[in-house]
This record gives sequence, C-alpha cells and structure tokens, in this order.
Amino acid sequence: MFPTLFDSAWIGLTGGLHFTLATYFMAIMAGFVGAAYISGREAQAVGVDRQRWTDFAIWMLIVGVAGSRIMHVLVDGFLMDYVHLCVDSFMLEGRALEALEPCASNMQCLAEQRGGKDIGALCHPTDGLCYPQQDCLRWTKFWAGGLTVYGGLLSCVAFAYFYFKRHSISFAKMVDVAGYGLFFGLFFGRLGCVAAGCCYGALCDAEHALAIQFPTGSTPYNAHFDEHYVALSDQWRGGDKRSLPIYPTQLISSTYAFAIFTFLYYYLRPRKRFDGQILLTGAILYGVCRFAIEFFRADHRGGALGLATSQLVSIPILLGAGYVLVRGLSKAKERAARDAEVLAAPSEPEPEAAEEE
Repeated sequence: MFPTLFDSAWIGLTGGLHFTLATYFMAIMAGFVGAAYISGREAQAVGVDRQRWTDFAIWMLIVGVAGSRIMHVLVDGFLMDYVHLCVDSFMLEGRALEALEPCASNMQCLAEQRGGKDIGALCHPTDGLCYPQQDCLRWTKFWAGGLTVYGGLLSCVAFAYFYFKRHSISFAKMVDVAGYGLFFGLFFGRLGCVAAGCCYGALCDAEHALAIQFPTGSTPYNAHFDEHYVALSDQWRGGDKRSLPIYPTQLISSTYAFAIFTFLYYYLRPRKRFDGQILLTGAILYGVCRFAIEFFRADHRGGALGLATSQLVSIPILLGAGYVLVRGLSKAKERAARDAEVLAAPSEPEPEAAEEE
C-alpha cells in the first residue's frame, strides 16, 4: 500500500546517490528498537547488565531475520521462484502493463516498475508480458518482504538457550524478559506487511466493515489479476482500479500481537508464578490466533493436508507449550502449598539453657 517510506529522488538525489527506504524494513527496525528497549529494562531488573543485553539483542535481530527468511524460502512455496530468478526469470509468471496491452520494449516495463508497480523490468517479445530481472541474491533480500514469524521464533529460542547457558544466565527467566518485546516487535512488523502488501487476506464483500483494497501493482492486485481477472475487469470498468476488497489480515495480526503484549506485560507479569510462564502463555495465545487468521489469508505460503505451513507449525507449538505450562503451574501450586504449610506450622520452642551451679 505504501512500500517505499523514503526515496532520495524526492529530494533530488539520483544516479549514484540514489537510495530508498522500504517501509517494511523500517517497520521491522522500529519493532526491534521498541522490543529491545522494553525487554532491556526488564533484563536490568533481573540483574543482567546493559552491555550483555545489548549484545544479545543484536544477535536476536540477526538470528531472527535469518531464521524467518530461511523458513520463508524453504517452506512458503517460493523456493523454485528464487531458483528461476537466478537461472531464467522468464520461467516465472509474466505481468501485463497497466493498460493491459502487450509491451514492446523493456522501457515500458521499467517505467511502470519505477512507478511502484511490481511488474518487472524485462519485456518478453513473444507474449508481451513483463518479467523481473535475473537476480541470484533475491532470496536474501528480506527487506523487500518475505519473513516467516515461526522461523524467527524457533531460531531465536534455540540461539537464546545456548547463549544464556554459555554465560551462566537463567534461560527460563530471560525468555520471559524477551517474550514481552517479541510481541511488541511483531505489532510493528505486521504494520510493515500492510505497507508491503504481503500476507494479504482472502476476498470479502465490498460492504464488509473491515474490507480493504490495495493499489494497482501491489501484490494483492497482481494476484487478483491472475486469479480473478473477470471480477477485477468489472471493477475497472466501474472506475475503481484498486485490488478487489479483501480481509485486512495484516492489521488483524498486528492488533492481536499488540493485545498479547498488553496482556503479558501489564496483567501476567506481576502475577507470574514461575519462570518461563510469560513466553509459554504468549506462544499459546499467538498459536491460537495465528491458526485462526490463516483461514482468512490468500497469499501463497505453502502447506499440506489442507493447512498452511504456519498452521502445521502451530499445532506442535500449542501442544508442547500447553503441556509445559500446565506442568509449570502444577509445580508452582505445589510449592505454594508447601510454603503455606511451613508458615502455618507452629514454631517449636527453643530448649532452655542449663543453669550454672
């Protein structure tokens, strides 16, 4: 919807000085900074020095982005697209010009690409469609969109275990500290998805209270052009050149991420009964919300057995986190009962000292 936050051409910087800032990437960075600040305050409260936490937070950013990107490439159904981008980009699906006329030169495709339409810069002389340029490193360019949350979550938890073990810091205590920031950062990350147009929803009625539309050239628009051409053409003839109305799954995901953060930080934190309870509760709440929202998404993200990849990953996370949470609460209840018995037990009188003769 607004993929570019800043373009240096807006202030006259072009040529070798030209650069852009993707809204998606800046949203991720805003989420990281906010998450690191919130969790950093909690880390210092439990005795972790600021420098140690800063080092850990930077590693979390690197490992989280890498894990999210790798999982996206491998399991979201885009692996062969990245292979074709490196070997022969004409093997991908071509995109038509906005005027729906066959292209005659690369300049026509490039002009619309520079205008913000995700169409590609190469014109195929046979079918008159535009294709992306060859790019063997496209799979690494996470800032353009394409991160899978569960990949980042699992990789960060695994890295955190070894990191804290190496530095003799309680793993269970620190994952709770990091858990607050995780969902706060996800709140911003999903706002970046709105700007990039990824993770979009399925079609809904135009009169639906939550219906949202994306501009021409956006990822949802291109998908509707390929899959719902007749409906999109009818809408065009009515004067509306945006995508078809869809569910705002990115905004819904951002909202429930912020709701989970609020619940964990302001309600559960002062009532925590054992270390690890924060992250386990957050994982369960997120797993339930993520499993549900996938039924309203329409972007291509892989899957099996009629379920999306994230739904398949949610199931073992829900079962595992639920089991550990129940055990943790049970043990906490037993400890509280024992402590109550000790406090309630009458103290035995101390033996009197023998009198000296």
